Amino acid sequence: MTLSDDIELLGRITLFDGFPAEQLRLLAFGSRRLMLRGGEVLFQEGDASDGGYVIVKGQLDLTVMTGNRETILSSQLAGSLVGEVALVTSNRRVTSAIARTNCELIFIPRELFLRMLREYPQLAASMHRRLADAVRLMMKDIGKVHHKMQTIPDLYSDGQRPDGES
Repeated sequence: MTLSDDIELLGRITLFDGFPAEQLRLLAFGSRRLMLRGGEVLFQEGDASDGGYVIVKGQLDLTVMTGNRETILSSQLAGSLVGEVALVTSNRRVTSAIARTNCELIFIPRELFLRMLREYPQLAASMHRRLADAVRLMMKDIGKVHHKMQTIPDLYSDGQRPDGES
């Protein structure tokens, strides 16, 4: 792929919506390509994060371990951004990411992304507004779920749970 292909792909990522071509070019130029074979692990649950990954080709599964069993939370395909939170804050990975097919990825280091936001404060302000709107919608949805949960009758109103606990 060429730099212009990378810029086009990055421009389709929701998080980068509204980024001017020059900023997308900076992201593409400062990022690096990774290739994974099917079955390879990109990162493990609990690993320190240092950036996000855009899937160019292939499929990544985001998984967690439940006891001795791997549970797939989601499958991400080309055009997906994995680890977007890691672009803005240092944290631990809450899932593992495993290539289910041969994958081509673009790694965007956190430092590059944060430097771009510092140098282009209008992008930071725009992103802040979008994230704030997304959080408001999420909170509204959580409120609806909470309200619905309160209307469910207590199945154990007699105080006896099937596991013997009260």
